Amino acid sequence: MRATTDWPEGVIARYLTHAAELLHDPDLTVDVAKGTEESTATCRGCGIRWRKWAYETGAVKQWAQQHAEKCRALPRPTA
Repeated sequence: MRATTDWPEGVIARYLTHAAELLHDPDLTVDVAKGTEESTATCRGCGIRWRKWAYETGAVKQWAQQHAEKCRALPRPTA
């Protein structure tokens, strides 16, 4: 499955969620971004966000991968 959209600015890693695999939707991802003060992981399926200090990027990537393996959530439809 190929990504259909460009990665948002600042995203350094992207993990495909379980829902994305089931639905063949490459946009259902958990994105990891590293800022100057914090690193974040944001699920584009369920919307959960996880943060750590910027230097803890490894911990954020690990959390993002573990979440992506289990998340079956779908994003809320837009009108």
